[in-house]
Amino acid sequence: MICPKWFVSLGGVVWISVNISCTTPDPPSELPFPERPPVSILVTPPQIEKVAPVQEADPRVQIVFDRLEAKTTEHITLYFAVQVDNPRSIPASIAIDQWQFIVNGVPRHTGGTLIFTEEDPAVGAVTSAQFLLGLGIDWSKCSDWGEADTYQTKLEADMVFIFALEEHTATHVSAEAVFPRIRAPKFTVTTIVVNQGELINTRLKVGLRIDNPNGFPLELSSLAYEFYGDERFWADGTDRAVRYIPAQSSIQAQILMVMNFIDMNRKLLEDILAARQVYYRFTGEAAVLTTIEYLPRFSVDFDLSGNSVVMK
Repeated sequence: MICPKWFVSLGGVVWISVNISCTTPDPPSELPFPERPPVSILVTPPQIEKVAPVQEADPRVQIVFDRLEAKTTEHITLYFAVQVDNPRSIPASIAIDQWQFIVNGVPRHTGGTLIFTEEDPAVGAVTSAQFLLGLGIDWSKCSDWGEADTYQTKLEADMVFIFALEEHTATHVSAEAVFPRIRAPKFTVTTIVVNQGELINTRLKVGLRIDNPNGFPLELSSLAYEFYGDERFWADGTDRAVRYIPAQSSIQAQILMVMNFIDMNRKLLEDILAARQVYYRFTGEAAVLTTIEYLPRFSVDFDLSGNSVVMK
């Protein structure tokens, strides 16, 4: 590069022309930026607070003795009223798992059958329901219960509630019941008296002792019967006299019968009138009333047979 000329005066007389050579340095080359180290960014997800699932309360159950029913002396049923409150938001079906019946302080495992009177019992969501449990007792299978006039009993059971997805919970329930043992009155033929009347009608009077083995009084409201002598039919009918039998006592009764021989063989009448002793069969059904509120009535079959003197 040639710079412009410069004139230099030396003492103001001589002028010297001077060529000044100058060079302009090349611009520095562009320096690269240093490499930056990689930057790591750590992203922490927000902390989400875990909320525990709400634990819903279990169903609540109340059970109380309701009543006792009996149609015969051999089969009775104890009914227990069940109140179920379901606070859960889903319905549940109900079943009985294990149970036992305690009789006069001793657990008994024979003679009883426990079932709901309603088929497939269930309770809806957040609601209540009522059911009946029936405990059927067959006295013919309860020989190990022992003889007693009154039975102090307690029913204990595990009631299972089955929810959706087979989730289930169980509740232990119990209820007490006190009831008398119901025994049939006992009948015994004591006398047979034949009174000849009209030609075709003969009166028969049968003496009957009626024993009440119960710890409470009974009333016999009717007695339907058939009477056979020496395996031949003699008479039938219904005696509607009301007879009161005190507790653990007996009474004497007379059953008046009319034998109608209009459609029978004449020889049968002659044999009856001539008889001194007869093999009898006295069978039928008696309607019995009690003074116990939850056991107002029952019926009892009887079938008696034996030898008896025939009095005239």
